[in-house]
Amino acid sequence: MIRLASCRFWRTIVPAAALAGTVWLLVKFSYPLPTYSEILLWYSRLDPWLLLAQLRAGAPAAWMALPLVLLALTLLFGRFFCGWLCPLGGLLAILHSLKVSVRSALGRKHTGAPPGWTNQLSAWRVPWLLFLLGVLLLGSAWPLYLSPFHLLTEELARVWHRQIPWVLLGVIGVGFLISPRFWCVYICPTGLLLSTVSSWRIFGARPPATCIHCGVCEKICPTAAADPENKRTAADCLLCGRCSESCPAGQFEISNRLLSAPSSPSPQTAFTRREVLRSGGALLLAGAATPLLARPTDANPLRPPGSREEDDFLSRCSRCGRCIKVCPSQCIQPMPITSGASLFLTPHIIPRQARCELCRQCQQVCPTGAIEQVPIPQVLMGRAVIDHSQCLGWAHGKLCLVCKEQCPQHAIDSDAQNRPSVQKEKCVGCGGCENACPVDPPAITVKPQSKRRHKKSPARI
Repeated sequence: MIRLASCRFWRTIVPAAALAGTVWLLVKFSYPLPTYSEILLWYSRLDPWLLLAQLRAGAPAAWMALPLVLLALTLLFGRFFCGWLCPLGGLLAILHSLKVSVRSALGRKHTGAPPGWTNQLSAWRVPWLLFLLGVLLLGSAWPLYLSPFHLLTEELARVWHRQIPWVLLGVIGVGFLISPRFWCVYICPTGLLLSTVSSWRIFGARPPATCIHCGVCEKICPTAAADPENKRTAADCLLCGRCSESCPAGQFEISNRLLSAPSSPSPQTAFTRREVLRSGGALLLAGAATPLLARPTDANPLRPPGSREEDDFLSRCSRCGRCIKVCPSQCIQPMPITSGASLFLTPHIIPRQARCELCRQCQQVCPTGAIEQVPIPQVLMGRAVIDHSQCLGWAHGKLCLVCKEQCPQHAIDSDAQNRPSVQKEKCVGCGGCENACPVDPPAITVKPQSKRRHKKSPARI
């Protein structure tokens, strides 16, 4: 049996360091990409939702051991990751300390516990988790976007590009208005999944044997996990130590829950009829939402080099924004909301605005495998097509060949009359030709391909 010591200093410093490290590594996502940038890639892969997405794709990978280790540790100690290692949790830990300090300075007592009415939302946590699992398993990667690593880096990438991080501001706003850990308890997919696993944890914090049932721990717990009536803490316990340092009867204990007999009967664990109906309704809703999140049949945007074929790409892309942040030419941009729910925020390229430099840094930072590490000769983002009626060489007999000069793959040839033609077997679709074309609209454009890997062909167009 171990005493849960006071963690007043460390419970803010350690998560804040996780947040600061994540921000610093994301800032370093620039050309040339430093070797240590892989730390963020592997750190992100602790998320069990990435494991679920990888298993759904049926593609085992070596990094899958990381989320398995986290799940095993959660089975031992509960939601320690959420309380100590999560970068978004670090932001919310700072917010919690700031909110308590501000209210104390204003003379308004605030212990940090969520308001009592939030307990009514607890009945909807499992249905929400089942809905997210259903959406993920049916082929949409939107649940990955809500997980802490991906949401945080996408919103920070927006800040980097001088855009408003609406979702992150919403998380912070809810934290100020309701409770700093509201997101962690009721919305975050990773938090809900780890909370479910934590229900079977072996070691957990519990009040001291001398507990006088004063209720102080219930008023101080940021996730409403303290349950002195049943001599235990619930699955949402973050092991932050606030209960232990505030308890007048002594420090809380970390004990083996399998060996510690509770002083009162355990709460009812059987599913009620309402819970079954809510859970079943959530799964039905996930099935109904699938067509709304499906790719329009005619949608096939120009994706970054190494992207998987469109349906596979959309089932993996978490919209984390890292490829957008790392792109040196800023040719990769998030798709607008007008493109539809399935494509919104996914990365695409508009060659007329900026060309792809084929640096392949986007391949190195993608945490989900939506963008694979593929050699340039095998890349097929799209193929350039010449409109002879627009081309200066073809339509007017003028010497131009700017497209030939700008092609990094030497995929554009010219005949004796200086008329350009595209060699399909060499073109990778980088958009350098379209970007440089002096005609408006451009006489040469890149057409996205349904198959995104090169097959050698000697033909010309």
